[in-house]
Amino acid sequence: MTYRDLDAYKVCQELTLAIHKVCDALQDRDPQMAAQLWQAALTATSRIARASAFSSRPRFAYSLNSSLAALSQIEYCLNLCDGFGLVDRNTCKQLEGLRGRANFYVTKLIFSGIGPPPS
Repeated sequence: MTYRDLDAYKVCQELTLAIHKVCDALQDRDPQMAAQLWQAALTATSRIARASAFSSRPRFAYSLNSSLAALSQIEYCLNLCDGFGLVDRNTCKQLEGLRGRANFYVTKLIFSGIGPPPS
């Protein structure tokens, strides 16, 4: 099974693509927020791909925990974008829904036993 087969990756990838569209529009209004949001989205998804390459279960879980941390950062950035009126409230809600799904699937993956055997 490759990272592309994992539900956690699929939802994070969907979230990353949606955030890219938002960041593209946000760039003119608040480039620093756009950069923070974009970096967190890249990290959330890329850490899943990275985790799949580890041969030890602790490193696999650690990398997935980094994905969860990035998803929390996305939540914070979306709250700020909504609070400052930088991004439409409905868009923020849609992104937050995707983020919540991604959080669920990454957490499920951590506890699923999928990945390398314990070292």
